[in-house]
Amino acid sequence: MQHSPNGTLFLWPDHWQVIGHLMPNRPHRHISASWLVGLDGPFRLQVAGQWRSTSAALVAPDVEQSLDPGNTRMWCAQLDPDSDIWRSLQPLLGGGQSVDITLPENTMPFPESESCQTVCQAMSTAVERLGGSPEPLDPRVRRVCDCLRAELPEKVDVQGLGAVVGLSSSRLSHLFRQQVGVPLRRFLLHLKMNRVLAHWKPGKSMSELATEAGFYDQPHFVRTARGMFDALPSEYVSTGWFRVCRCGLSSSPSP
Repeated sequence: MQHSPNGTLFLWPDHWQVIGHLMPNRPHRHISASWLVGLDGPFRLQVAGQWRSTSAALVAPDVEQSLDPGNTRMWCAQLDPDSDIWRSLQPLLGGGQSVDITLPENTMPFPESESCQTVCQAMSTAVERLGGSPEPLDPRVRRVCDCLRAELPEKVDVQGLGAVVGLSSSRLSHLFRQQVGVPLRRFLLHLKMNRVLAHWKPGKSMSELATEAGFYDQPHFVRTARGMFDALPSEYVSTGWFRVCRCGLSSSPSP
């Protein structure tokens, strides 16, 4: 069943953003960090079992959450846990799982003029005024992240990656979790799901997308999507609920 678009999904290589109306969801666990802003007023957010009302919040990677947006349009972003955007905002949490934030004036995107450029600029301005310089990432961990993005293997070869950066398997696993905030295996699942979104186009089946992204079967993909979003990508993009813009990935938006 097709809908008039209720919002736009903007995709970049290291994060994605949504502006529009979202469906309420049950507890789920994003592997990425969450940026959540109500454009028309407050919304309800549950983190680690506790509900609160807020107008803007950050949630750390791999923390259980659920969202009740009510009637407000949302400005949401899922930030890769190794991205400079997240690493600039991370100190705001003070080591906690979630924090309410106050956006400086003139940092909101303008939905009537949505484009990759305006949405990217809104995020850049907000990060510049709220955050600071990105927290440094160990160059060995950065190299592992780059390898996983480039190769997108079916499984994580911790021993092989450790050999590439001169670390034992146990030391790499510990350092990666310490620096990025999620285990290697979970980080790879996040990259695979990003690949699904980046490769989606009308007429393409979920089984095709799952195979291309390196999931070993469709049930694995479905379990991962439900665990990360409480929804399948098809429930938002294949139905036409969202318009899709591949910012930095492709020059043309999907209908």
